[in-house]
Amino acid sequence: MNRNIYTLSLREKFFLFLTVALFFQGCGVGQNPVEKIQNELQNETEYAIILNDMREEGNFVPSYYHQYRVDIGEQQSMRPFVEVDESYYKKNAAYLGMALAAKTADGAITNTPFPNGYQYVGNSQYGRWRDNDSGGSMWEFYGKYMLMSQVMNWAGFGLSRNHYNDYSSFRGSGRPYYGPRREFGTAGSVTKKQKPDFFKRKMAKKAGSQSRFKNKVNQRMGRSKNTFRSRGFSFGK
Repeated sequence: MNRNIYTLSLREKFFLFLTVALFFQGCGVGQNPVEKIQNELQNETEYAIILNDMREEGNFVPSYYHQYRVDIGEQQSMRPFVEVDESYYKKNAAYLGMALAAKTADGAITNTPFPNGYQYVGNSQYGRWRDNDSGGSMWEFYGKYMLMSQVMNWAGFGLSRNHYNDYSSFRGSGRPYYGPRREFGTAGSVTKKQKPDFFKRKMAKKAGSQSRFKNKVNQRMGRSKNTFRSRGFSFGK
């Protein structure tokens, strides 16, 4: 005998909802969004794809979102939030504010996360190494590119040749680079200053989860007390 949704039990409705939610969650999410953008930019001589923001929505069946910023030289464009797989979200959870992929002027493409802007260092088109008083050298952008360090969220951070050599070593071995003192990425001090809204949402979600957990515990304790009373147990005199 056929049954409609109105005659289903509460448990059957629950599993029906879960099946539908999981189905729609998976629709159109599987494609790697960074690879998709790279395909769009394949004719550009250089670019960087930055993980500008991340967002997690829902509690029972959560959905995950990324927002990317695309830098081409000094020009930048912000993309709208796009839903991503949970595995992809967690894989990139440590890279907030960093470039997930880039193409340099010599045509080299990297998919190893790094602080945005490092791809321009060493390119004589944008700047030069300048000797400092301590006997080392620092990267200096030419006058017309001086604002690039601000555009790329360097926050006044100077890059020495030694630090750049460390970055080159990490890149060569396929390891993400978070800066000389791990200033960049989700746990970095620069990122925490640059992305306050992300961390506010993260704290609010954590507080909400703790509140829901506390409510569940209280509800269970309340049911336990009612069970004891109904069975005639007493803790008083």
